Amino acid sequence: MQNQTQPFEFTVMPKCSHDVILGWDFLKASQAIIDCGRKKLTFDEMTFEPQHPNRLDVFTIEDCLIPARSMAKIRISSPRVTENNVDVIVESNKFLLMRQEVAIPSTIMTLLNKSGELWVANGHNQHRCIPKGMRIGYAEFVNPTCVNTLFGPLSHEDVTEERASFIDYTLMLAPTLNEEQQTKLSDLLKKFPDAFEESHKDNRRRINVKHKIETGDHSPISQRPYRISPAERRIIQDEVEKMLRKEIIQPSKSPWSSPVVLVKKKDGNWRFCVDYRRLNKITKRDVYPLPRIDDTLDCLSKAQYFSSMDLYTGYWQIEVDESDREKTAFVTSEGLYEFKVMPFGLCNAPATFERAMDNLLRHLKWQMCLCYLDDIVVFSQTFPEHLERLCCVLRCIQEAGLILNPKKCLFGAKEIKILGHLVSGEGIKPDPDKIKAVQDFPTPKNMQDVKSFLGLCSYYRRFIKDFCHRARPLQVLLKNNSRFMWTELQEEAFGDLKLALISEPILSLFDETAPTELHTDASGYGIGAVLVQQQDGKERVIAYASRTLTKPETNYSTTERECLAAVWAIMKFRPYLFGKSFTIITDHHSLCWLANLKDPSGRLARWALRLQEYDITISYKSGKKHQDADSLSRNPIEDGTISEEIGALSTILNLGQEQRKDSEISNTIQSCQE
Repeated sequence: MQNQTQPFEFTVMPKCSHDVILGWDFLKASQAIIDCGRKKLTFDEMTFEPQHPNRLDVFTIEDCLIPARSMAKIRISSPRVTENNVDVIVESNKFLLMRQEVAIPSTIMTLLNKSGELWVANGHNQHRCIPKGMRIGYAEFVNPTCVNTLFGPLSHEDVTEERASFIDYTLMLAPTLNEEQQTKLSDLLKKFPDAFEESHKDNRRRINVKHKIETGDHSPISQRPYRISPAERRIIQDEVEKMLRKEIIQPSKSPWSSPVVLVKKKDGNWRFCVDYRRLNKITKRDVYPLPRIDDTLDCLSKAQYFSSMDLYTGYWQIEVDESDREKTAFVTSEGLYEFKVMPFGLCNAPATFERAMDNLLRHLKWQMCLCYLDDIVVFSQTFPEHLERLCCVLRCIQEAGLILNPKKCLFGAKEIKILGHLVSGEGIKPDPDKIKAVQDFPTPKNMQDVKSFLGLCSYYRRFIKDFCHRARPLQVLLKNNSRFMWTELQEEAFGDLKLALISEPILSLFDETAPTELHTDASGYGIGAVLVQQQDGKERVIAYASRTLTKPETNYSTTERECLAAVWAIMKFRPYLFGKSFTIITDHHSLCWLANLKDPSGRLARWALRLQEYDITISYKSGKKHQDADSLSRNPIEDGTISEEIGALSTILNLGQEQRKDSEISNTIQSCQE
């Protein structure tokens, strides 16, 4: 020490946190003086001072589990830091390496609000846990301009290969792919590491679209924070700190403010939300359309391979316009903050996001991919075609600086979940996870419960044959002036609808090139239709539809009801039938001459004119062979809204005249007169 040698006996240990530890026996023998106030050690006329007097302790903020043979980020803080934004160099505590057997590399980082994140490496075959509040190292202030560059710039190929090596692409591949397909698909994904790299997800570029909040000349709305428990306050504080570090929010001096609410997730964790209801009431609405669900599903016809991609916190990849950021301000017990990126809960956020994605994929959407908010689906008929389409879509995503969530991506699947449905090459059926809400629905206790249950079921009613028959006992309870009485009949219908959603056959997707038939029928109280196609030599159902007759419609003649069923069904399925040759199958002879009626009048005339824009062939089929639409018409659903599109009823003055023109009614009138 200081060029002096002093012999002493030491004990050698296999693991030690320091190179040398001077114990009490050495200090006593050397007559050492420890000056705690001046932080000095003196013995044998030698004085020693600490080498790092400005070191600041660094502690963990939360528990961190590091999987075996892996690296993980751990949140740290240094309470003695007095500034909110400082650059430091952090070195690990050797005791941590000895006790926990993990390694933390020396890191230069910026502490925001006294906190930051460090990488921790675990090279063992068992996981390691670092508890909250543990001192894991020291931090010293550093001037970034004094840091020397040790490595030269890497080429784009080197960077791409290096980043790709940290992502396990096999976890995103469909298990139905063979080994060769998995290799080809994995090689393709490795070409786009920037689209998946989670380590850069908080420093990414934003989409070149900014969200605006147009409130006109309305005065600012200011609300007080909701009263919360101490536990909720800690959750909110942690979320605010996370968003500050990620530059999602910033401190605000806004005259606007909305309160924070916590919503419990399915996994038991809490979601940080802002209650923007009052702001939404005064916001000018953006009516940019979202894709229709039925149009989206129909676009997947003939597809055999599917890939689904989900954007990582998609809304946060769009910035809020600088002039409108103050309107997103939210208040907590700690202060006022505003969003720099588009938060959840704003009424126009879905429209802004859909517009941005449509602009990004405008040359690809509907042709090779679909986009519904932050969900992107790529589809194709063959695997080579699928690779080509994926390459185009991933290139757009990476060039835009977007980040995909690897945990929610699936590539090369034969079956995929989209918008509450399972779609495959065989057809479409309800998503079992979604219909679980129907299966678990409790027995209704009032009319509102019945409406809620039928609303859930109606989302999938195109899948259920005889839906109206099954729903009719429940629909009766919803009629005006009806008294709520839950009987065995309603209980049976309630259970039958639940069972139907898990037992009905798969519906096929519409094929524009396949022969198409529309089966229609009418009864005394309802009309029904079945859209059918001949695909691969088999008759496949595309969709079921039915409704009850309105009170005036129940007075129609048999011929008029049959015509009504045909016209209503054509209007119902117009997106499939317009511009295409198709056949109407009916069990009523008089309907066969409707399209060729030479001297039509009244209601039949208007309907005949409506059918002129379609390429229709009407074919008769006996009732015994026409059971599909017949059962629907005799068991319809209460829905009379479409009848307004078909044409108004004749006036009372013309009613007698029109009745005499009907062949069936005129015979009845003549018999009565005789």
